[in-house]
Amino acid sequence: MVSRPRSGEPADGRPAPPLLLAVLRWVYLPAVAAAGGAALWAPLPWSLVGGAAASAGLGALLWAGRLRRRIEAERSRRFQELRAEAARSADREELHTALLSSLPVGVMAMEGGRPVYANPAAADFLGERVTEPGTPMPTAVRSVIAEARRGRSSSGQFVQGFPRRTIGVSARPPGGDGLIMIHLVDITERRRTDRMREEFVAAASHELKTPVAAIQAAAETVLVALEDDPEVVLDFSGRILDNAVRMSRIVNDLLDLSRLESGGLAAAPFDLADVLGEEVRRFGFSRPVVEFGAAPTPVVGNPSDMALAFRNLLENAVRHTPEDGWVKVSVGAENGEARVVVADNGSGIPAADLPRIFERFYRVDEARSRTTGGTGLGLAIVKHVADLHRGRVEVESRLGEGSTFRICVPTLPPDQRC
Repeated sequence: MVSRPRSGEPADGRPAPPLLLAVLRWVYLPAVAAAGGAALWAPLPWSLVGGAAASAGLGALLWAGRLRRRIEAERSRRFQELRAEAARSADREELHTALLSSLPVGVMAMEGGRPVYANPAAADFLGERVTEPGTPMPTAVRSVIAEARRGRSSSGQFVQGFPRRTIGVSARPPGGDGLIMIHLVDITERRRTDRMREEFVAAASHELKTPVAAIQAAAETVLVALEDDPEVVLDFSGRILDNAVRMSRIVNDLLDLSRLESGGLAAAPFDLADVLGEEVRRFGFSRPVVEFGAAPTPVVGNPSDMALAFRNLLENAVRHTPEDGWVKVSVGAENGEARVVVADNGSGIPAADLPRIFERFYRVDEARSRTTGGTGLGLAIVKHVADLHRGRVEVESRLGEGSTFRICVPTLPPDQRC
């Protein structure tokens, strides 16, 4: 059904334009009023014509007034709609800007070979003046932009800042709006994790390869000398056993470390002094003698994991202390924090090695550790146990004078720690 326009409106339904109102008001109405007024003084029937003309002029005047009010109302309505739409657009733009600004990923837009937008993360990676003409960019960024102009998606990375950060950059070809979008991500931690994983796999393979090769060689020797040389058989059988035990310890430590790194803690209340006392009793016949002092120290955590950490600290202390030396162990609470201290007067640790001793497979003395049976995983296990119990491990050591290790775990909320 086609709607017909109202009187005084054009065919598209909009109010009459202001020019029509002006003609009605300043030309038509005065002319009609003048003609009507003149005709009123004329004889009949011209006086009737004048009255009709005056009435028509008055009616047109009233119609023009209503039309003008309708036009003003329509203008006001449209103005309010435009203002509301402008406000909505401003809100959307503000929301988009806030979202882009909050991203840890750098976002940059290129148009015609020039950066036209960069969020704060992109400005942090490339400099605050990145959107200014002529600002230099890293080679990797220029390369991915050039590839995007050729219609190919690409990625790369570059290193910047101090401390050094590795930034990954990628770009895609321009879309319908002609913009090339560049994304920048800080991949420093990811690279570090990948490097640690690669080093861990390489170190674990190396550690397991050594005893496996020794077992294989010893077993072959035993087979050859089985009938002719019983003493050689006995000697190499002992080597097989020693290397099998060593390999078993490495595997067990790897399994323990993997379990601890996977997170999660089966927590229960227990007395730290009881757990440590059990581990000290394992070293009752060791040399040097382990001295033990304890006070009741109730904590919440996993007693098996804490026992594992204590065992590794005690083994390290006994392994690196001469038989006429001493190893002292104590446990107690201070300022809402449980503290386990394992001290010795053994070989000590060089200051340069202290920052790395909690890394997996890191050894201060490679040859000595292999001789004494260390796996290189004990202190890494200790650190993970302390972390899982919302605690920390500390070390003080001087080369040739001994070492002191402390495991500190909270017995009260963290904000009351010492």
